[in-house]
Amino acid sequence: MADLRSVIERLIRRHALLRADPPLPTVLVVGEQALAAVDRLAKPFETAVPYARVTDGAHESVLDLVSSLAGDDDHTGKTHADRGRLGKPVGGSLLPPPRFPLVQFVLWTRERPDGRVPDPQSHTDYQAYKKRLKDWRRGMAGGGGDDVKTSADFLARAATTWVPVGTLAVWWAGGAADLVGVVPWLLGLLVALGGTAAQGVLSIRGSLFTGWFSSEPSLKRRRFERLPQYALRLAAAPDDDIEELLVHALMQDLHEAYKKWIIPWPSWGRGQYCLLVLQITDPDGTNARFLRLMEEITKKTGLFVPMLVLAAVPGGVPPAQAAPKPLRDLEEAVAQWRKVARLGVPELRLTVEAAALPAEPQDDPSPPRRRRAMAYWTVMALLVIVPLSLVYVIQRDRAGHCGGLLWVERIEDECVGIVNAKRDTPETLFEGDVKKLVKKIDENNRYAIESRRYISVVLFGEFTIKKTAQDDTRLAAAVSELAAVEEYQRTVTSTPRLRVLIANAGDNFDHGRRTAQLIIDMAEQNRDVMGVVGLPRSVAGISEAIRELHLAKIPMVSSTATADRFGYISNPGLPDQPGEPSPYYFQVGPTNVRQATLGARFARRTLVPDVGEPIAVIVEDRSQGDVYTLNLADDFAKALTDEGADVERISYTVQQGGISSAAGKACGLDPDVLVYAGRAAEFRAFLTAVEGNACGEVKVIAGDDVVKVVSDHGDEIANTKQAEVYYLALAHRALWPRSSATAFVSKLQMKRCGRLDTNEPPTKDPLCAGLPDK
Repeated sequence: MADLRSVIERLIRRHALLRADPPLPTVLVVGEQALAAVDRLAKPFETAVPYARVTDGAHESVLDLVSSLAGDDDHTGKTHADRGRLGKPVGGSLLPPPRFPLVQFVLWTRERPDGRVPDPQSHTDYQAYKKRLKDWRRGMAGGGGDDVKTSADFLARAATTWVPVGTLAVWWAGGAADLVGVVPWLLGLLVALGGTAAQGVLSIRGSLFTGWFSSEPSLKRRRFERLPQYALRLAAAPDDDIEELLVHALMQDLHEAYKKWIIPWPSWGRGQYCLLVLQITDPDGTNARFLRLMEEITKKTGLFVPMLVLAAVPGGVPPAQAAPKPLRDLEEAVAQWRKVARLGVPELRLTVEAAALPAEPQDDPSPPRRRRAMAYWTVMALLVIVPLSLVYVIQRDRAGHCGGLLWVERIEDECVGIVNAKRDTPETLFEGDVKKLVKKIDENNRYAIESRRYISVVLFGEFTIKKTAQDDTRLAAAVSELAAVEEYQRTVTSTPRLRVLIANAGDNFDHGRRTAQLIIDMAEQNRDVMGVVGLPRSVAGISEAIRELHLAKIPMVSSTATADRFGYISNPGLPDQPGEPSPYYFQVGPTNVRQATLGARFARRTLVPDVGEPIAVIVEDRSQGDVYTLNLADDFAKALTDEGADVERISYTVQQGGISSAAGKACGLDPDVLVYAGRAAEFRAFLTAVEGNACGEVKVIAGDDVVKVVSDHGDEIANTKQAEVYYLALAHRALWPRSSATAFVSKLQMKRCGRLDTNEPPTKDPLCAGLPDK
């Protein structure tokens, strides 16, 4: 004899995930031993699947029978043993039991607490049902007992859908640079919580499912009919119609419990179908009517219930269908037959005879099949964890690229790289005059791009200067360079137009190498990039950038860098050699050796021509990474020595201070000439220290970095009592008003200086230093 247990087990076992659920048979067991045989077949699975056993005569009506299968508690926490047996939790299944919102709604409408049939046309009854519906829904959400668990279950289901949607909102909102930070997360949290709450409430209240009543064929909910009015109509409907509606609702609820929803739902994890055991001893009894209604609804609608029915029919098989239709309804009968044929409903009855009892099953209940449920919960966990983790990584990457800028990286608190390569520069990156000028450059870029005939150049500068001293010229130099570029870009009339890409190398060009690497990456994808301009200071960061850009064969033009061997590329095989000048690097400003040679010649032949061997003391800044100051000091030392001076050198560093001490030591050497080879920020402190150390009358020569300080504090410097101050400049002030000045320079002067045929007040911009007033 075949293993009957395995046969039943195969019937209730659900197919693989991607396969459709097949129709399940209604197994009719006839014969003298039918009742006992059915019980033995079902016994191993009583605790493994949603299970119910209904003895014949136990229920007076189909309404009572359906209530025993899918009814609800009374929302007070009190459990009714004879209610909702198919909805009881299955121990060890790892899944919530099937829910029956449609059945429970219909059962609720038939409770009739006052014992009378309500009038659907009565406004009083309508108001009463409206209030009752509100109270019932409130009780479903938190009435106690299993209701709270049900609410938590529906909220958890909703969360697995809306948390991923919320993470998508974070990703979408994070696309805007001005939203990077907490705002995208707040938006994502709002979407996730709002969606979870909305879907959860709709599920708990049943609103997510009650739309089915609008398509139910027997007692259809009318269009625009309010739910309390529909409930009132159901309360007054005939019992036969309600019974058919209840059975149909039961089948639909089970269908929803096993349906493969497009959103995460426990139905994906259910690995076994429900099991219902029916005893049918009376062919006209409640159980037999229930079975016939199920079969008729399946034939009418094509809805297969995901439940194996084992029916013990010791007295023989009950009629398979309702009474024949009268001849006058032939047309209706033909239409119904054609519908059944179109739906392809197979014969669901499977009749077997139990002439003898099957073997007593061993005391070994079948355990719930949990593999599919574990896979479901794994997917649910991943749906929550993976999107959150992914959006965290994306947001972290976006923040690391300063709002998703492709060729920008956030290093510490600076955004380093090309800030306007793909779109306008984000508003939050820069401040003050830098922000205003960059915005104008972006506007000019749009005009250039719209012309479709343009070339791109990269302006390499330091535009996020963290902290500036009073006389620090770095910010003023950066603003001046941006202003000059913007003026030229806006006023040029020839084609191709000029598109300017802003490359920020960080404070003091500390991230020059990385910025150059980002420029190289961008240039590989943008063939219209012609080269790099700017590179204004002789510091280590720019020197490293030049080496990177040289290897990529990208042309470079430095505006004001002056170190002698800037742009020389060393040979790794010859570390002791200075290397060769890069053929891709061009330097506009004069080199330090030219400045030093002219400065030394001026000092010896003009300032101290009558001193036989003048003493020249060089006060030099030896701050790490500043190529300019050390190189300028070396060049002055050689040039002054060549001019016959006795040269001494005193050093200090910006990081450790010591400018006053260095000035005091220099004065102690009784110099004829003091050479300042430092940066502008310390120049006034140096002069103050010279005045305070009783140097006597001494000549001071400074490098080109102090031009703006002299322009800003000219009167103060001119009034020093001991020091007679001179400084070197990259171009003599006498060159500016000459007729040979270009139209661009003249326009820039007019715009920046507020002079030259304008009525604007003068400014202390370095571009304007030395210009005569009209």
